[in-house]
Amino acid sequence: MSIYYIIESAVLLILLFVLALKFRIFDLKGTIAALIVGVIIVVLGSLYWLILMLIFAITAQMATKYRIKEKTKMKLQEGENGERHASNVIYAAVIGIAIAAMHFAKIGGFPYFLIFGVSFASVNADTFASEIGVFDSKVYMITGFKKITPGVNGGVSLLGEGAALLGAFIIGLSYIILDFHGFAIIPLLAITILGFVGCQIDSILGAVFENKGKMSKGQVNAVSTLLAVALAFVIFI
Repeated sequence: MSIYYIIESAVLLILLFVLALKFRIFDLKGTIAALIVGVIIVVLGSLYWLILMLIFAITAQMATKYRIKEKTKMKLQEGENGERHASNVIYAAVIGIAIAAMHFAKIGGFPYFLIFGVSFASVNADTFASEIGVFDSKVYMITGFKKITPGVNGGVSLLGEGAALLGAFIIGLSYIILDFHGFAIIPLLAITILGFVGCQIDSILGAVFENKGKMSKGQVNAVSTLLAVALAFVIFI
């Protein structure tokens, strides 16, 4: 690890910390947790991995802050004003950290950076779907397609599904720019589709387990991401 790599990483980590506090992406504990996760990713992955995670954090927060005053009136906002907590950070990043650890240990010959992208595409797709989809009046339960109130776990809508695709696509596009420095259709489609699939799994788990109090929101996020990543591993065996 060169001195230049350490300096560049430190600058990005400081940027992450400052942006998180300035724009209230996380509360204080969440910001510290994000900083720790960033350090782990820098050590186990690379600078590009950290940049991809930063893109996720920034775009997810943009979706979270979208029409935040209206969401607050509807009592559907994260935290008091869209900020997320340490538990949100941990559940969102735990699968990505595991992938980075496998990459660092050189287990198998998998495209770990791409699979890392899938993990955050899944989380970003879910974030976009839940934060933007609540403004669609036509929401249906994914398990029975019964019309429900916006914001209920397991609810899907045309606006939410479109937002989910956008969230996953942003991560896929960011990945190919970082890894290929240009356009590459196969990895772009792989990350976008698998991220979108992860979001659908999240909705199913939310409908079947979270609504019954058998899983927390964070657990649903982590398990749905894990299943999307497991599918990616199966595809690339």
